[in-house]
Amino acid sequence: MEEVFRFYLHSKTILFHKGLSLKQSTVDDPKSGYGLFVSPSKFSNEELDNETVQLLRIPKRCTFNINTLLTILGDENEFSSLEQFQRTGDKIKTTLREIMTYPKFSRFLTETNLLILYFMIFETIHDSYEIPGSIEYYLKNVLMSIEVESAVDSIENLAKDYGHYPQIFGLQEISGLFKDLFQEYLDASVIKHLYSAIISRCLEIPEKSDTGDYEFSVHSTLVPILDFANHENSQKNAYFDVDPSSNDVLLLLNTDTIRGKSSKPREVFISYMPTEDLLPMLNTYGFIPDFKESPQFWTISFDRGFLRDYIGLDLNADLRLFYKWLRINPVISLVKYEHDDQIRWFINDTTKELSSLLLPFIPPLDKAKNARWVYDSACHLTFTKMHCLVNPETNEHATLVAENYHSLIEEVELNGDDFIDLPPLAWSLHYKDAESGCLRQRHTDCEEATSILQHEQEQDTTKTKLRFVSFFRDFLKYRKARIAMPSSNSSIARLLFEQEKEIINDLAAAIDNKSTIFFSDLKTALSAEPNKFPPLRFHNEHTESNKNKDELVPYFKDPSSYNPDRFTDFFQDEMNQYAAFFRDG
Repeated sequence: MEEVFRFYLHSKTILFHKGLSLKQSTVDDPKSGYGLFVSPSKFSNEELDNETVQLLRIPKRCTFNINTLLTILGDENEFSSLEQFQRTGDKIKTTLREIMTYPKFSRFLTETNLLILYFMIFETIHDSYEIPGSIEYYLKNVLMSIEVESAVDSIENLAKDYGHYPQIFGLQEISGLFKDLFQEYLDASVIKHLYSAIISRCLEIPEKSDTGDYEFSVHSTLVPILDFANHENSQKNAYFDVDPSSNDVLLLLNTDTIRGKSSKPREVFISYMPTEDLLPMLNTYGFIPDFKESPQFWTISFDRGFLRDYIGLDLNADLRLFYKWLRINPVISLVKYEHDDQIRWFINDTTKELSSLLLPFIPPLDKAKNARWVYDSACHLTFTKMHCLVNPETNEHATLVAENYHSLIEEVELNGDDFIDLPPLAWSLHYKDAESGCLRQRHTDCEEATSILQHEQEQDTTKTKLRFVSFFRDFLKYRKARIAMPSSNSSIARLLFEQEKEIINDLAAAIDNKSTIFFSDLKTALSAEPNKFPPLRFHNEHTESNKNKDELVPYFKDPSSYNPDRFTDFFQDEMNQYAAFFRDG
């Protein structure tokens, strides 16, 4: 990599500070490779009087994102002749047209994936077609030459134990996409290597718009030389930015980190992620940073099979169906935090999503132990009744309509999706009306249920959390019995196993010892927030087994015999609310 550093240094396109160099990183990880270093003695007093000093200026045209790639490929001067320019352009366009016919392509259409797609194409054609020099050099001497490992390298093994994590599941899907698209032209190892090399080096770089105002957009970008800087939040001494006048990318050093220090070279550290969310970091960069001072996060994704089979609640159907119908993400945030000189994991109950996850754990309504939630195993007849009322002309075909809804609901309940894209008419919420004090029941979505139960949740917080902790302890026991030390030599799989084992043992011991479990009980504020939760998993091609399914969905031949008032006091309101669905359907 020293040759790459010297190449860009001598190219005169990227501006280097004379005190910047490339050496083996000081990070205690064999995969850390090279890092950028500065020699404090090579900074002038005038520079040190400023808050920051520029270490790198990388012109926009030297970076690689979708916009700059298209600009380079569209510039005839980047090729040796007009013929080569047209020949390469035609080949890329033809290849892209073929790729876009792939059935699943649009599902994975992100800026990063498009960037990977272009470099995959470059790798397949560079022996037969001319590629602009800047692209070919970076592809050959950086992307294809670095040692890199990310989760995609062992995705088949990871998916066996962690496929219920949307991040792992999504990575498996994306990996399969690129394999399907390029397996005729590239070895599987090359596909995985190139994918890992790009995602591990991409940075989210802002870019000022051309409108003249102060609007910025952010692009997934490969930035030569800057991508040698390593991550370390606790030792961060530099950051990247853009010059709004040119959109050049800058690497700026905080001078207070070298002012008055010894002349010994110091490594330059930036932050890949301001919040250390460990699973995304492991997936993308192949490492888990050591805990230093700032909180670290982990988002547990509950096994869908465990949710389906769990019987510890007073529900007449399973948790999997509950979360699917109410479109609740079956994940929970954990935070690693130092408290009373102990570093351990807590349930992060400061997130707004937790109130949704806890909905099925709210205790029974009264001393009679009336269930809060009741599943209507014949909800297809509620759909039928609303459909026929909204579309009176279908009344004479009500039985056929019922058959269609029965089949549809059976399909969406058993597929692998984390959500059901239908009106939430399967679960009935029982609650006490805040104004009249009377008992009520209604079909509701997650947001409305949270609002209705807000007052009762405040009163029942302790009981609700206790019920959840009991469930969570069972889940930890279940996971501990399922995971095993990976048999492969993948360091990613080993790190993932060790991290989950640490979390399981830590939280299980805390629950068993009646120690503090919820972060809010520490009465302190978090100095950081977890990243946005992973999306709901979309896996409708997979069918989940359910041994109780025949009991859950009986079939009624006569829809007129069904009385929806058994499950809602607001049938007319609900029909009006969802009339558009039935009218369009």
